[in-house]
Amino acid sequence: MIRCGSGLTLPLRFLLDPNSSVKLFNLTRYLRLTPFDTSSELGRSDERYRLAVLSMAANVVSRGISMLVIVLTVSLTIRYLGAERFGVWMTIASFVGMLTFLDLGVGNALTNKVAQAAAQDNPEALRRIIGGGLGFLFVLGCAVGALLYALASVLPWDRLIKVQDPVVHAEILNTVAVFSILFGFNLFTNGVQRIFAGLQRAFEAHVVSVAGSCFSLFALWIATRQEAGIPFLLAATLGIQSLANLGLLLILARRNLFSVSGIASHTRTEARHLLNVGGLFFILQVGTMVGWGADSLIISSTLGAAQVAAFSIVQRLFQFVTQPLSILNAPLWGAYADAHSRGEKPFIRKTLKTSLIGTSGLCLAGAAALVMLGERLVEIWTGNAVNISLVLLAAYGSWAILDATGNALAMFLNGCGVVKPQVFTVIVFVMLSIPAKLVSINYYGLEAMIVVQALIYLLITSVAYGAIFRTKLRQYCF
Repeated sequence: MIRCGSGLTLPLRFLLDPNSSVKLFNLTRYLRLTPFDTSSELGRSDERYRLAVLSMAANVVSRGISMLVIVLTVSLTIRYLGAERFGVWMTIASFVGMLTFLDLGVGNALTNKVAQAAAQDNPEALRRIIGGGLGFLFVLGCAVGALLYALASVLPWDRLIKVQDPVVHAEILNTVAVFSILFGFNLFTNGVQRIFAGLQRAFEAHVVSVAGSCFSLFALWIATRQEAGIPFLLAATLGIQSLANLGLLLILARRNLFSVSGIASHTRTEARHLLNVGGLFFILQVGTMVGWGADSLIISSTLGAAQVAAFSIVQRLFQFVTQPLSILNAPLWGAYADAHSRGEKPFIRKTLKTSLIGTSGLCLAGAAALVMLGERLVEIWTGNAVNISLVLLAAYGSWAILDATGNALAMFLNGCGVVKPQVFTVIVFVMLSIPAKLVSINYYGLEAMIVVQALIYLLITSVAYGAIFRTKLRQYCF
């Protein structure tokens, strides 16, 4: 349940309120660059909403460009790559989600620690935390990249990703090598983004992300005109988008929040604490990697890479519903952390309630529309290169609703530092879901695997947060 999400509260408050036309004016008061007076609890609440609205607006543009990249990625490449090579690309690209745990939970621990230091108005501590966190992630990224590169040459890729063409097997080896280098670099640049989330200035990170997506789109267009291979396509997407995040370092340096001077000592000072705090996040990320990120690999190793193409396209289709909700939820991590540090429970209670109700309701409506229209949309999108069944759309739609609602809850849990209950829930989910998914996909197919995953997730989450940890969660709101 450890994902990044945002400021759903304000927009959904107006969507769900019968007097929304009257209150729309109140929403516009947050669309301003001038901060609110934060000397009172009401002022601090308004400032959190202002930053959330700015982040939401910037993220809308950022994700819109990202969605355009996704659309063009499919329509421009699948015709010349074919279903098998496209499935290989999507499988390797999915490793980003699977391997995020390799930052050892430091990125998420850094978000909370930055938020706490910012709430305490301690600039010196804030500079030390930022410098030490980024220094540690740079060293870690180099080590991880080197390790993955070494592993890429010895793993049995012919068994992990089944392909019919032996030429494609050689391309897999080259692509995995490129991925290893890019992923190590991405660990570091993702840490820069996590700092801006902790500062509640995620909107600035989104603006930089827009620039990166535009460059990525241009590079993708050039690559496809040359019918470039999978390694070049991976570099044009993941590589350029990661590189753009370095611009955020310049912003931090200009505000005197980051400097390479003294970074070695700051890294030594902060490393132990970040690892201690990040330990639980690390376990949580490993569970998330196995429970959520391994689906493409499970499909590829059992049904073949061609089936990954169908799954990936449906997954990306539903991102047109889940990604906007993620946009609305993402800034809430930092907002919850700030409110929790100050003990302002009314803000947490009000925000959490609206976030959960709004996320589930909007995702239900969006998923229903995609189930009805999805087959035709995929035909147009892929030029009939991939066929999608109604059953697959319905199965993934049910999973998307549960996953999006869980993401909204995760923002509250992460922001308030409630990690142990998440670790318990994810471990139980992984222990039950992985065997169930392997059995169901082997005997009943892809659709059954997704349905089984959704049912197990619903059962475990309901029991854990509705019964076992209910009292513990209430203390953060009441």
